[in-house]
Amino acid sequence: MFKKTVSVVICIVTLLSTIIIPCYSFKYDDGIGALRSQWKSGEGPEINGFNIDYSYYVPESENPCPLMIFMGGVGNGTHKGKELNATDFPFWSSEEFQSAAVNADGMYLMILRSPLPFYFDTCPLKAMFEAIRDFVDTHNVDKKRICLFGRCLGASGVHRLASHYPDYFSGACYMCPRTIIGPISAKKMKNTKIWIFISYLDTYSLFPLFALPSWINASLYTSNKENVRLTTCLFAPIGGIILNHEVYHLLEKNFTHEVEKDYVLLKTKDATGQKITDLDAIRFFTSGDYTPATDKNDENNESTIDTI
Repeated sequence: MFKKTVSVVICIVTLLSTIIIPCYSFKYDDGIGALRSQWKSGEGPEINGFNIDYSYYVPESENPCPLMIFMGGVGNGTHKGKELNATDFPFWSSEEFQSAAVNADGMYLMILRSPLPFYFDTCPLKAMFEAIRDFVDTHNVDKKRICLFGRCLGASGVHRLASHYPDYFSGACYMCPRTIIGPISAKKMKNTKIWIFISYLDTYSLFPLFALPSWINASLYTSNKENVRLTTCLFAPIGGIILNHEVYHLLEKNFTHEVEKDYVLLKTKDATGQKITDLDAIRFFTSGDYTPATDKNDENNESTIDTI
């Protein structure tokens, strides 16, 4: 009798674990550690003797969902798992951020790792792309909404992928980039949603050298002026010896008020120079027909080329 009772209890616990645990998800306030615990590890196919591994999150949905792909900067790929622990992008797996996706039950999330000695500016491009395509082909991803996000040299990876495969990626986000969107790339990416983040006083990713020409070219050749955004600030939080470089926290926390206050003279514009007031990056990148709110009559609106 005792053995039968134990067996019944074990069966009930097992059944509940298969039903309840997958349906449980963490909220933003649970913290980054809890959110990271929901993620898994994966690996792309071997291409010419090289492959890319990554961390990923699967939304709780049976319907197709957008895929958001993140690439970190220098040192984020020194060992497996560091790509996940070196960023706060896992906040996007919280209930609040998942529910912000437009016309979807959530988002697939993916953080690529670029192992040493490579960073994303030199990492084998084909291996990067095939890791993404393999993931897309083995999950229920909405292939019309696959977006790239990268910080510093990760933004270089974003640019290489978005400019070589413009019909595959619907969005490209460049945070403190050390790469330039030239006229040829801008023409290829005319239907791509582009968002550039930069501090005017970034001592590593210089605004006039990288971000400014990229924004001008993207603005000139885009097929929809509302699909290009530039977020600037004068000062960003100090991080290490590189000053005013950590603008990517704005995206990692999707412009929540707790992070916005840390940036001096923060502003966002579209390709026409109009001020953007709705700064929800998740809605912007997950909606193909999303029209951002703008202050068309804002007396503080400036011309397309920013000045300070």
